[in-house]
Amino acid sequence: MNKATHENKDGGGPSVFRFKARLVRHPKAAKTGSWILLNVPKVVSKKLRGMTKVEGTMNGHPFRAALEPNTSGGHWLRVNKAMHEGAGADAGDTVKLAILGPEPEPTIPADLRVALTASHEAKTLWKDLTPIGRRDWIRWIDSAKRPETRARRVTRTVEQLSSGKRRPCCVNVYEFMLCRVQE
Repeated sequence: MNKATHENKDGGGPSVFRFKARLVRHPKAAKTGSWILLNVPKVVSKKLRGMTKVEGTMNGHPFRAALEPNTSGGHWLRVNKAMHEGAGADAGDTVKLAILGPEPEPTIPADLRVALTASHEAKTLWKDLTPIGRRDWIRWIDSAKRPETRARRVTRTVEQLSSGKRRPCCVNVYEFMLCRVQE
């Protein structure tokens, strides 16, 4: 396949890996159904070590999917129906990918940090969330366009965390990623 490229345009935030890959049927597709897979180039696979989920685009179609070890010591992505239909591709086709690389632990915005101090339950659950879980809450708060909306989202975040909710209800998980992978 084509050579993978790696970029980090602004020096902050995650790296973006761009490459092309061929969609293939899983070797045991007859027994397990019709899984479609895509092998991640070894150079990219090495950079993504430790990541269990990746975000990116396939032929411009956004996705969030599990990164799984393959039989050659690298990784593959299991391409579900929504992914390959959204990308307009099927087994045998070559697709163009852009995948976000590892992100640093998200920094808690000052307004959220202050709000979390008001609730022991919310602060405790926050510490128990995975980095992706914390990132989703922060992305939801940061995506507010008006200060009033942001303030409501900070309050709602603390309320929902206090009640045990681990994910925001209505965050667009692709919005952040799409603005970083656009060519």
